Amino acid sequence: MKNIILLSLLILAQITQAQTYTVVAENLRLPTGIRFDSQNRLWVVESGYGFNDGAVSILDSNGTPLPVVVGLPSVFDTISQENVGPWHTCDLGNGKFGLTEGVTGQVLNFDVSGFTPGVSIPLTVSDTLGTLEVAAYAIAHNFIESDPYTMALDAAGNVYVADAAANAIIKSDVNGQMSTFATFPVITNPLPFGPPFSDAVPTRIVAKPGGGFYVCQLTGFPFLDGAASVFNVDANGNVSTYATGLTLLTDMLLDENTGDLYVVQFGRFDLNIFDFEANSAKVIRIKANGEQEVVAGNLNLVPGLAMDAEGNLYVSELASGRVLKLETSTGSREPSLAVSAFSMFPNPATDLVKINYTLESKSSVNINILDVHGKIAYTESINLQEKGQHEINFQLTSLPAGPYWVDIQTNRGTITRQLLIH
Repeated sequence: MKNIILLSLLILAQITQAQTYTVVAENLRLPTGIRFDSQNRLWVVESGYGFNDGAVSILDSNGTPLPVVVGLPSVFDTISQENVGPWHTCDLGNGKFGLTEGVTGQVLNFDVSGFTPGVSIPLTVSDTLGTLEVAAYAIAHNFIESDPYTMALDAAGNVYVADAAANAIIKSDVNGQMSTFATFPVITNPLPFGPPFSDAVPTRIVAKPGGGFYVCQLTGFPFLDGAASVFNVDANGNVSTYATGLTLLTDMLLDENTGDLYVVQFGRFDLNIFDFEANSAKVIRIKANGEQEVVAGNLNLVPGLAMDAEGNLYVSELASGRVLKLETSTGSREPSLAVSAFSMFPNPATDLVKINYTLESKSSVNINILDVHGKIAYTESINLQEKGQHEINFQLTSLPAGPYWVDIQTNRGTITRQLLIH
């Protein structure tokens, strides 16, 4: 069992620096993985709203997404109340890239060597060069679940996939032969409720110069503070701990110039409200000497992290649908969104749903319910609401059964949740 008190003492030297940002892109459909390519172009993966509307795009200089692949599998999981879709891309060289995808549990390979963003017709699943059947392998080898989340290559061109549900790294060699490269230990749950153990949930895998990998972990329910680690996995698949005392890590990158790792805390799960704490995402630098430093905070649900050729950091914010460029500042800034603690009960609903949300500052509010085609099925405008908690009841009897999206729009952006009506 991790000693959370001891681990907290190890990182007391952390100082949260105030952070400003520039909005690079917005109105994206649940953006997840982001990366820069060799041309310093920013790629973004949208997991979609659950209507097979996942996409991969390259952002132009104005932040407009230029679609590269569209119509990717995207579904809403009614059990976990989460969207499942495409997660991350990986450069395979020679104009090709791989895409990890959670619905079918595959890695999809595409050739864009002759593709011109904004000019060429976007690709679809039917244009794949081939697939890596990660989930089929995992299930056939007694893993209960599979969710290929990120991937990396070694110097020989072998593919390594971090499977967040199998708690393992699945390897596919250059001949397509698959094997289990590494597995990660479960975490003992010290709380009197929940399962006795929580899963490791490996998320990002990053290749190390000279061989081996860094792998970070999200950790499963109850999403304990300080329970996540960064692992060092050598070229033979042996796992050791590299950094500890972290929380809910979803992405990571290595600055090869300094040897520093940058990891993303997706957010902090508050068991008192049984939801993620607003603006609790952060970016942490793990220096080569082991010291940890928070370099960006007050972010909102961040799954993706990238660094451009000049060393600037970028993050994707899931619920707000934005990509941000981070800039260190000596002044404080307001939270990234005016809305926090947005929840709906019951969900799925039949004839009535209660919408609860908290405003971080006084704001006008628009609440829209959108159908599967993106058309507004219901709207309500509130000229001005005070800072604090608010509750609104919606009668749903006039709406047909099916999936919907609920948008809360304020003067600082939009936050979205999915609602199912029986």
